[in-house]
Amino acid sequence: MWTELVDLHSHSTFSDGAQSVAEMAKRASENGVKVWSLTDHDTDAGWQQGMTAAENHGMRFIPGVEITCAMAIAADPEVLAKNETTQPHSWHLLAYFPTGGSEELSEWLAEQKDARLPRMKAMLAKLAEHGHEISIEEVSKYAEGSLGRPHLARVMIEKGIVESFQEAFDQWIGDDGPAFAPRPLPSIEEAVEIVKRSNGITSLAHPVYYGIATSELVEYLQGVGVDAIEAFHRSHTSSYRLELMSSGMDVTVGGDSHGTEHNPSPGKMVVPLKLLHPLLRPE
Repeated sequence: MWTELVDLHSHSTFSDGAQSVAEMAKRASENGVKVWSLTDHDTDAGWQQGMTAAENHGMRFIPGVEITCAMAIAADPEVLAKNETTQPHSWHLLAYFPTGGSEELSEWLAEQKDARLPRMKAMLAKLAEHGHEISIEEVSKYAEGSLGRPHLARVMIEKGIVESFQEAFDQWIGDDGPAFAPRPLPSIEEAVEIVKRSNGITSLAHPVYYGIATSELVEYLQGVGVDAIEAFHRSHTSSYRLELMSSGMDVTVGGDSHGTEHNPSPGKMVVPLKLLHPLLRPE
């Protein structure tokens, strides 16, 4: 049996989403979602709003977060070429907390968020070297939680430096751009450990982006205790989804909606119930 009732990957203005938590919940409900997770990057700041909004729409809310981690395995150029993806610079681990998080988790996430501030200041300094003056206050006005590159891209569009988000990343703040600055990242192992201590479940987000053969990737994930893999993501082809479905791991599903024109709303994602992680299924 397949279902469209579940979407476990979405973002709000608490990280790099364009819409509020309440708006994203409304959009999810309008698409028929009954189990919804807010997974903003490196922050749990939107959980209370998410719980309230989900209750208002009769949805089950699963608190989540997308943790930015260091690369665990170097990408294989042949796999990248086959999947038509670019060289990754980080891995993203989805974490879910059906029974709620912990104070330790919140403190750890706050440390991850704080690491974004010096990085943003470094990127602004690099832009200034190229004649583009932007203050940290101008960027912060778009962020309710974690400060990220999409917030900077908004200001760049506002100031006429670029015409689109894509242009901002392609020409300036992408991983290989002249204004890019890295930040310290936790390992997958460290993230899995903190999530497990907080009674959470982990799933590797959009694995197609990492350029790793499925057999090697699954062996690694199982070895470090990752619980599931996001087999059903908008970026995955049907053949790749089938490959992940046959991996022996539980799966998760998510549209990765950021509330933008390209991907406006959570929902309309199908997943086989029997493969979905048991704690994340409709009740």
